[in-house]
Amino acid sequence: MNIFQQLWKSLYSPKTISLFRFQGIGQTMTYIFLLMFISSLPFMIQFSLLATGGLSAFKETMIQSIPSFTIENGRLVSPDNETKRFNKGSLDIIFDPSGKVSAQELTESGQVIGLLKEELVLSSGGQLQTFSYDFPGLEAITKKKAISYADALQSYLMIILPVLFILYYLFTACLGFIKVSIFAAIGMLFKRLTNRKLFYRQSWRLAAYAITPAIVLFSIMRLTGIVLPMDFLMDWLLTAVMLFLAIRWIPVPKSKQQAAVK
Repeated sequence: MNIFQQLWKSLYSPKTISLFRFQGIGQTMTYIFLLMFISSLPFMIQFSLLATGGLSAFKETMIQSIPSFTIENGRLVSPDNETKRFNKGSLDIIFDPSGKVSAQELTESGQVIGLLKEELVLSSGGQLQTFSYDFPGLEAITKKKAISYADALQSYLMIILPVLFILYYLFTACLGFIKVSIFAAIGMLFKRLTNRKLFYRQSWRLAAYAITPAIVLFSIMRLTGIVLPMDFLMDWLLTAVMLFLAIRWIPVPKSKQQAAVK
């Protein structure tokens, strides 16, 4: 069974997942990297669209509509201390030197670039990226400097985006391996509850495939802009259920079957 067949089977078949406990560790790690790539795709696609189309609209809005400002000592300051909102097609631009708007509020919109009191916020499809102004060694940034930075960023976008995506993918992959390790430990608890024979290394392999339904489901939802409350808990609950069902498909050792009969 190749890796894509494993992906398809892992979406719906705990019985098939239970058989993967015997396969090699290298193949399992490759599968995790594939899943983390799928998990990274919504961010890569949406951020690309936001960076390419949104940056031009953001620069135009700064030139034409946003009042003068200065970013200094980690804070956005402007003589016009009022929250302003600008709409550029599918993009919303928020200018908020007053501090009334929080980054989390911007996830409720579609594509948003926010110049907030203490951070620059990019939001697309419910995914949020924040960049603090409080950066060591950062000189004061005026509106004029910000426009020139936007010009330079546009020029190097084709270099910056691939590097950013590689770093994001590696970070996502690290989180994925940590998640699998945690669920492998949870799998050992399920083993006790179900009286199955299972080693940690086998539980780790099962956990790698049990995260598949949640990864694929929530990746599709993020890609379509659907955001559910407490999606983190739903993700982990779905994975735990799939792992438990996979472990239940492992045959009970004969010694335990005989003990149960007695």
